[in-house]
Order: sequence, then structure tokens, then C-alpha cells
Amino acid sequence: MNEQYDLIVVGGGLAGTCAAVAAARLGCRVALVQNRPVLGGNSSSEIRVPVGGACDFNPWARETGLLEEFFLEDRFQDPARIWTGHGSSTWDYILYKAAANEKNLDLYIDTPAQKVLMSETNPKFIDSIVSYENGSEKEIVLQGRLFIDATGDGVIAYQAGAEFRMGREARSEFEESLAPEKADNYTQGSSLLFHARDVGFPVPFTPPEWVPQLTSDEDLAFRTHHDVEAGYWWIEIGNPPYHTITDHANIRKELIKMVLAVWNHIKNHGDHQADHLVLDWIGMVPGKRESRRIMGDYIMKEKDVTYGSLFDDRVAYGGWFVDIHTPGGILTKDLPPEPSFPGKSEEIGKRQATVYSIPFRSLYSKDIPNLMMA
Repeated sequence: MNEQYDLIVVGGGLAGTCAAVAAARLGCRVALVQNRPVLGGNSSSEIRVPVGGACDFNPWARETGLLEEFFLEDRFQDPARIWTGHGSSTWDYILYKAAANEKNLDLYIDTPAQKVLMSETNPKFIDSIVSYENGSEKEIVLQGRLFIDATGDGVIAYQAGAEFRMGREARSEFEESLAPEKADNYTQGSSLLFHARDVGFPVPFTPPEWVPQLTSDEDLAFRTHHDVEAGYWWIEIGNPPYHTITDHANIRKELIKMVLAVWNHIKNHGDHQADHLVLDWIGMVPGKRESRRIMGDYIMKEKDVTYGSLFDDRVAYGGWFVDIHTPGGILTKDLPPEPSFPGKSEEIGKRQATVYSIPFRSLYSKDIPNLMMA
């Protein structure tokens, strides 16, 4: 099966979905290729990270554009609480409907991209991608003029030979106060979340033998867990010790252990008012924070975020703080999961951000002329 498009977006998280819908509304013939059965990435019902942006830190602020459109539809359809671990397939449906409503957009879900084919006449240009549709066992070749890599791992850019970075630069390279003194390969980790519900009567919980024991609150030092119905972003594991891509399976296995260890602590150690609670959902798809970073003509720096740089070629904005987690995540037991957590004013001050702009130069590959990122 072969198809031709003006634009092929690979990766159906929020960034990829917004890019595909926006391009379709501008008149492009678009393919949105997603390896999961649902859209939304970390915000989907498979992972359940609530969507947060610049509006989170101002009670009168709202997001704009497509995200605001999706938010309003979500609140109309499902007014349930928005919180880590809470979530439903209603959000998946809203994103699916947004894509399906666009007559210029073809949606390929549950269809991982497996190979990038470069142009025979110009090997710097991407010609097409080869995907495999799960279930139907069809190989699908999608040819495009332009491509957007929204995979999260930079899969398309990597296969096309684009320059990328992983890990942390030395403080001296960009004069970033929050960077380590020496460069390393550390990346922020992945998380698994859970959700519980009250059934109205006591229910015991017995963990499997392979689950670590967290018998006291000291075993979860710095990791607040007062809200025991859902959580927690700090159930996080990454590099060190696991590579965020090649050790993906090990990361998931260790995260499942830690989710159950935390739940065992809540149910069986200390008074957490959890006698009537049962787990009704455990994430099985790790929510990944960081991976390959594809190089454009400009690398955004700490000061661009903290001082709110306004670029001449700005095409988007952000407003979240400089949210750098502790290397190793929950395996680094003697440190808080994020240096400003919980409520360290000095560390919070170092990480505060204004609403900042994002330049177009950071959103295309400097090596592959027809490749952008979202």
C-alpha cells in the first residue's frame, strides 16, 4: 500500500496531533502516523499525565489554539477531576475526533513507523517511511514532501542521520547555572502511574514476592503521598542506571515493581486511610520525559526560559518552570525527586520561568531539509 502526502507527522502525542490538525486546516494533505492505539501520548488514558502548560501558574490564564479547543471539549464531555493518574478514554476520543474531523487528514493508528527511506536523487532528503499496521499485517509506504518527527525518541530524525544530543551539557558550554559541572549522559526518567477507588469495605493487599519493601515513611523520604487515590509522578526511573531507549523494557519492569511497592506501603504500613481502597488501574506504558534532542539551527538555553526571550522567528510559547528531576528518580532515595520539591523557596526561585517564546530555528533539523520536529 503506497500513499503520497504534503506532510507526514510521525508520532500522535499532543505535539504531533496538534501539528497534524493545524496543517490539515491550512490545506495540506496530511498523514498522522501513531504507534499506539490511541492519540495523546503521555496525556492519553494509557499513561494519564494531566496536560499542563503556561496557564498552570496563573489562576486567570488559559492556553490558546488547538489545546484550548481540546480542553474545552474535554470539560464539556467529562468534568471529572484532572490530576496525575486520573483520566479516561474520553480524552482519547476527543483527540481522535479532532483528527477524524479533518477531511485532509488520514489517521494511521496502531501503525509503528519502522524504516526511513531517503531520496535516491538527494540523500539528505527523506522520501518516505515504511510502517506496519498492527492487526491487519499490512506494510504501508507513505511518501511525503515534508516530515515532522513527533515520536519523542527522535526515531525518524535518527534513522535519517540527523545530528542529535542526549544527556546533560557541562555548565560552561551555555553558561547554565542548573547544568552539571561536567557533561554526562544522564536523562530524566520515565514514570508509571496508578489509580485506586473506594469500594466501601476493607480490602487487603498482598504484594508479589519480587516487590521491594518500603516499610516506613523514611523509605519514601521527600516523596509526599497524602493523596492516596492516584499518583505519583515521582515513581520515576531513568538514567542512571538505565538507558532511556535501549533499556525501555527494564525500565518498565522496575517501575511496575515500584508502583506495587508504593501501593503496599500505602495499604500495609502506616495510617494512610486506605483500608477501603483497591487498585483499579496500573499504567503499563511508561511516560517518558527525555530522549534524543534533534539539533536545529538554534539550541534553546536556560536563560531563554528564565528570562523569557522573544525570538524574531517565534512560532510557539511555553511557560512551565525549569523542571529538572533528580538523576535516578526513585532509586536515588537520599535526595528529593526534584530539587525544589517540596516547597524549597530558594530552589524554586532558580527554576521559575516567565512565558517564553520558542523559535522556528529550534523546530527543524539543520541536517535534513524536509524534516521538522514537534
